[in-house]
Amino acid sequence: PVKSHPSNIKATKAAQSNADSDAPPSVVISLDFELRWGMHDRLGTNYDGYRQNLENVREAVPALLKLLSERRIRATWACVGALGCANWDEYFRRAPAPPQYRESRLQVNAAYADMDPEGSLHFAPDLLHLIRETPGQELGTHTFSHIYMREPGVTAMDVIADLSAVSDLWSELFGQPPISLVFPRNQVGFMDAVSEASPKVVRGTERPWFHGAAGSNGLSLLPRSLRLADSLNPLAHRAAELEEVHSLAMTRASLFLRVNLPQPAWALHLLRIKRELARLRQGEIFHLWWHPHNLGKDMAKRLGRVEEILNCVVERCADGQVQSRSMKDLVPLP
Repeated sequence: PVKSHPSNIKATKAAQSNADSDAPPSVVISLDFELRWGMHDRLGTNYDGYRQNLENVREAVPALLKLLSERRIRATWACVGALGCANWDEYFRRAPAPPQYRESRLQVNAAYADMDPEGSLHFAPDLLHLIRETPGQELGTHTFSHIYMREPGVTAMDVIADLSAVSDLWSELFGQPPISLVFPRNQVGFMDAVSEASPKVVRGTERPWFHGAAGSNGLSLLPRSLRLADSLNPLAHRAAELEEVHSLAMTRASLFLRVNLPQPAWALHLLRIKRELARLRQGEIFHLWWHPHNLGKDMAKRLGRVEEILNCVVERCADGQVQSRSMKDLVPLP
C-alpha cells in the first residue's frame, strides 16, 4: 500500500481549509513551459515544425514575467524538468528510462540530439533561473520529460522515476524540489505515485467530461470542439474549491486562455473571463492557464491580450476581496 507523507497530510488540511466558505476567493495562474518537449510526439524529427512559436518563447517568457511582476500577480510556471539541463549529455545522464508506450511515437527519440545539437529548442536553464528570481513566481514542474500518464504502457515506476529526476535537478539548481505539478497534456493519473514524490498540489481538469478525455482521445475533434465552445460560453462557471485527492491538494483548471482567437470570438472569451472573475464566491479558485509558446506568432497582439486579462485580474483583486495566488500558495509548507 502507498503511504502518505506528513507533508501530504498538510496538503489535505489545506484542501479542507480552502474549501471552507470563509476562505477568500482566489485567482491562480499557471503556465505550462515545455518548449519542444510538449510537442515532440506530434513533430517527430520535423525540426521546422512549430519552430517559430518555440523559438519566440525566449522572448515571450521575459515579457510575461515583466507583465506579471509589474502587476504583482503571482503565478506557477510548470516547467518540464529537462529544460534545466545544460545540454544533451546532461539530459541523457539524468533522464530515467522512458516508458514503454504502446504508441512508440510518444517516446523521446535519441535522434532529437542530432536534429537540435545545440539544444536551443529543448533546454533553457537561463529562463528557469529568471523565473525563479522574479518575485511572486513559483517554479513548479510539468514532469521531467513530459511523461504522458494516461497512455497505455506507462507504469507507476515510470512516474516515480520521472518525478525523482525532477526533484534531484530542482534541488541541485534551486535548493528545493518542486511543490506544484501540472500533468502533461492534462492527463491526470497515478495520483498515489505522485503523492510519494515532492509535489503537494496538482492541477486537475475542468469537470465536464470533454476536458478530461483520457489519453490521445483528448485530441480528437469532438472533445476539442466542445472545449472551444465551452471557452466562449459566458454563462459557464468553472471556478472550483480546492480538493483532496490521494492526500494531495488539487486545484481544478477553470479555463485555458486562448490568445489566438479571431476578434469576435476573443470578445466572447474575454466576457467569459470577466464574468468568472465577477462572480467568484468565497472558497472558490478561478484557475487560468496557458503555454508561453501560445504567444509565438503575432506575439505583440497576443501579449496585448494577456495584458488585457491581467489588468482584469488586478482590478478584481484591488480591494483585497480576491487574492492572486500561485499553486504553492494553496498549501502550507514547513
